[in-house]
Amino acid sequence: MFAIGDRVVYPLHGGAIIKEIEQREQDGALVDYFILQMLFENMTVSIPVEKADRLGLREIVPVEKLAEVAAVLSEIPDVQSIKSISWNRRFQVYMEKIKSGCIIEVAKVFKILYILEQDKKISVGERRLLHNAKQILQSEIMLVKDVDATQAEAWLRECC
Repeated sequence: MFAIGDRVVYPLHGGAIIKEIEQREQDGALVDYFILQMLFENMTVSIPVEKADRLGLREIVPVEKLAEVAAVLSEIPDVQSIKSISWNRRFQVYMEKIKSGCIIEVAKVFKILYILEQDKKISVGERRLLHNAKQILQSEIMLVKDVDATQAEAWLRECC
């Protein structure tokens, strides 16, 4: 169970802080909601407390896990085999990895798209995924390392 002030990650959106837990009436019953303050976009998200696990809400990773993230980001993926897969299939694979909420899987997507972008112009859809994966990683790094967005982005660049 999470509490107010906890630092969490919500798949597809990234790092957040639980600002409050509020009750709302739904079908005649009171339902508790986590109110998440996302680190980017000045956005808040409401998640029913009893569905938090199913929706993938999780604690931030321990700082030691960032060494594994750095290792993934420093690897050079096999871009040629990736390019041989159709855009639709690649998009599905990327989305599954991002939706998993696993920081390592998100790092893999980020690294692949980062390399593809360095190699050539990527499509608008891939560029959007790259931006999304970067924000998800960056926001969790901000929470884990207790740094601002600029410092988290610098850490990502150093690892790549």
